[in-house]
Amino acid sequence: MPTPTDDARDPHSHAEIELEPPERLAAWAHHLGVTTGALQGAAKAVGRRVDRIKDHLTGGGAGGQSDG
Repeated sequence: MPTPTDDARDPHSHAEIELEPPERLAAWAHHLGVTTGALQGAAKAVGRRVDRIKDHLTGGGAGGQSDG
């Protein structure tokens, strides 16, 4: 089973980040190398999927992708 670290490293991961409790948010932010505020903003913009958040944070603009 992949860990948050594995999911953060995988550019195609469809895993979803956890925003609660605050400790999980902080852990995901750490794994992704961003602040909790940046992570929350990205999740609000594109949803909780790791691949979309990473793309958003790097300026890739994956927010308009469909799941299918």
